[in-house]
Amino acid sequence: MTSIEPIAESEKDFYRSNGYLVVTGLFTESECDFWAKYFTDMVERGGDGWAEGGVDPTNEDPLKRYPRLLQPHRGDKVAFDYMVDPRINQYLSSFYDREPLAVQTMVYFKPPGARGQALHQDNRYLQAEPGTCMAAWLALEDIDDENGCLEVVPGTQDMPMVCTEKADTTKSFSDVVINLPGMSAISIHMKKGDVIFFNGSLVHGSGPNQSETRFRRIMVGHYIEGNAEQVAKYYFPVFRMDGSQVEGLESIEHGGPCGIPVFQDGKLTFDFQAQSADVTGPH
Repeated sequence: MTSIEPIAESEKDFYRSNGYLVVTGLFTESECDFWAKYFTDMVERGGDGWAEGGVDPTNEDPLKRYPRLLQPHRGDKVAFDYMVDPRINQYLSSFYDREPLAVQTMVYFKPPGARGQALHQDNRYLQAEPGTCMAAWLALEDIDDENGCLEVVPGTQDMPMVCTEKADTTKSFSDVVINLPGMSAISIHMKKGDVIFFNGSLVHGSGPNQSETRFRRIMVGHYIEGNAEQVAKYYFPVFRMDGSQVEGLESIEHGGPCGIPVFQDGKLTFDFQAQSADVTGPH
């Protein structure tokens, strides 16, 4: 593991002002190469029980041949060790002045021709309160527009949960999308070993993989603030960053209200509706 360098105040300020921060080279290329092979081997032998919907190696849909792995940390030490890595802990702790709690791991493969994921907010699913959830999204290989990089909508980090609309499922594997009038996403290009941290209100997604040869493999851990009192039931058990298990948090089974974005007096406001999110499974 590489040594942990002090985090600059400018990095903390950028995250708090924008809801995300890209940290270059936080993990080494050799670490990324190991994880990419380790988890690709896992899904190609059937997923070891973590592949969403199982693995269908003959399916025309690339995401059926290489489905995402959900919560492998619950039985796999390699995934667990990534989730509680001290480098991730140091950054997230610096953003919120306390250590986070760890609740999820996922590995995405996005083979050539695979669909992306429409714009969404993570805390719609995790339902962390008080505070929000956070992600540590690691590029296991170089990522750009061609192979379906992450896209974020700057200025959304302090928004409430926004009501969703029906997504174009020819481009997105998820069937809901957030539309924000007058706002658009920007592409986040990353090199192998870069990590983007972002909070649970930031609107983000990704486009399809338009490459004919390149995968887009990433590993992500999800976290909630250390003072959170609740999280959706799918995300239990909850762990401290020293690997110990947390007891006593409230398990949430239903989503809360969301806001419909509207322009009023030239400003974006929200008309709140009682729309529930699916908090019983992964986003």
